[in-house]
Formats: sequence, structure tokens, C-alpha cells
Amino acid sequence: MVRATLEELDLAELLKVLADHRKSAVVTFRGRLYGRVHLLKGRILYARTEPGPHLGEYLVRLGHLSLEEVQELVERQGRENPGTPLGALALELGLIGEEELREALEAQVLEALATLLGEKEGEILAEPLEEGSQVALPETLETKATLLEAARRLDEWRQGQVDPDEVFHLVEDPTRHPLTPEAWTVLELLDGVRRARSVALLSGLPEEQAYHLLFELKSRGLIRPSTLLADDPLVLVLAESGVVRRLLLYLLEAHRYRVQLPLDLKMALRLLKERPKAIILQGERALEMARKLRAHPEGKLASLYVVSETPPGLLFRPLRVLHLPKPLKAQEVLKALAPLRRSGT
Repeated sequence: MVRATLEELDLAELLKVLADHRKSAVVTFRGRLYGRVHLLKGRILYARTEPGPHLGEYLVRLGHLSLEEVQELVERQGRENPGTPLGALALELGLIGEEELREALEAQVLEALATLLGEKEGEILAEPLEEGSQVALPETLETKATLLEAARRLDEWRQGQVDPDEVFHLVEDPTRHPLTPEAWTVLELLDGVRRARSVALLSGLPEEQAYHLLFELKSRGLIRPSTLLADDPLVLVLAESGVVRRLLLYLLEAHRYRVQLPLDLKMALRLLKERPKAIILQGERALEMARKLRAHPEGKLASLYVVSETPPGLLFRPLRVLHLPKPLKAQEVLKALAPLRRSGT
């Protein structure tokens, strides 16, 4: 077992040493965020950060699974297959193929590694990998090549990014410029009303990469910030389930809602000063959270929604809480939140 701070031990160097010695290990990072990297015989098997995109979100963003299918997978995983990773379960059930799983997991691994390599403070813990503790990629990734690509992406992101809330429109014919396929993907999503974050999530690219591509397109004069900023309703999502949080983030941002993901009730109460139009709650503490939010002056003005399999009980009635049936269905969620736009409340 190895335990050290980032000041004492470089994360990339540790992963390279484990690769050189063909070690099977779990490297855990704790700092501003939480991260895990799994290696099997020196090759990368899996990586993710929290907060950060869940594999299910990548499968939705890349068009391989629907919002509802991912939730049903997670439910089945917890009920019948608690030891089977989501990707392996989806593969076993025939919902996706190996190439689709590889695409989603490679995207997750690279984004997680680039994010972790950018951290300046935190603690690293390396422990032996228990056999069968993670089954992810159909084939593992070569560690040094993957680290090199993650470092390249991080360097690229650091060269410049746009604000996630900026809105851009096209000002020059892009066919007159040499552009990468990724840049074209981002360009095709610009419509003069979508914010950069919505474009990033819809593109299927890592968010930071999309922000950098927009920065490059802006620097080259192909796009320009819109003078009229989008008046997208702000929605807070306070959910115990990381899957629900990230799927709602993707769905709502893609349909021009601004979404914030408070880590806890205390943070949600602080965010009320930004006057959210709605707050979505999910978890065992939903009633307690609803009461405390309603007791706050700004919380009285927001629409409260509870995600649950059955409608909220009698205790919720005085709190004027609306119901979002679980598993969440995209059209049902969008229909439920549509009054936020019409009423302006």
C-alpha cells in the first residue's frame, strides 16, 4: 500500500511505476474532488471522478442508451447484480455492444484522468486490486499512452476556455477554415441561444474540451458572443443518487435550463440567493429538505419537485410539492418543468 500527498508523489509518475511493474491496483485520490483509477496488470481498466460524469451519462450523451434505460439498469444493478459494473451489465443484457461500451468508457477514463492530473492538492492511496472488483473495458488501455493523451488534453484546456454560460453565434463561413471533426460537432450545435454548457453536453465531448474548442473558434473569429444572454430558468438538483443528478443535468441543460448540483442541503440553501425557478429533490431526506427549503424566504418562491416511484404522501401537501415519477422519462420531466418558462415564476 502507498499513501502520499500530491506534494510528495506525482499521480502520473505513480501510475507509470505501477504500469512498469504490471501491478493490479486501485489508486484513490481525495482532495477537492474524489477519484479512482483501476489498473489490471499495469493497464488502465477504469477511472472516474466524483463529482463528475457517470458512465450512464456518457451512454446517454453518446446516444447508446436512453435516460430511462440507464435508470432501469442502475435499479437492476442494485437489486440483482450489486457486484456487476453498469457497463458490464448493459453488455450482458445486450443493450449495447463492445464498441459502444469502449467508446463511453474511454471517454470517461480520459476525462477523469485529465481532471485528476490537473489537481494541485490532495492525498493519493494505492492498494492492491481485488480480483473481479471492476469489469469495465472489453480491453484495457495502455497506461502510458492514455496518460500522455490525458496530459495533452489538460494542456489544451489550460490554453483557454469560455465561460459555460456564454452564448455564441456564427459570424463567418466555417467551410473556409480547416476544422477538426470535433470543432464541426461543436459548431453545428450553435444556434445563438444555447449556452456553452448546453453545447458541451449535447456534443458528446468532454465538457472542458468543448469549452476549449469554443475558445479556439472565438479566437479565430468564426464565432462571437451574443449580446443578448439567454434567460434560461435556474434549476437546483439535490439528489442522493449520483446517476439521477448527472442525468437530470444532461437532460435539462440540453433543453436550455441552467442547472446547479448542490452537494448538500446547506449548499442548496446558500444557492437560493440566486433565485432558482425550481428545485428537484430525490432521496430519503426529501421531506426534511423540502421543509427547510420552504422555510427560507427565497425557497417559498421556487417550484419543488420530488423524484419518487409513488406520489408524495400527505406530509408533503402543505409544502406544495410536485411529483416526478421514477424512473424519470425525458418527456415527462420536460413537460412538468414547462410551466417555469410560461409563467416566469
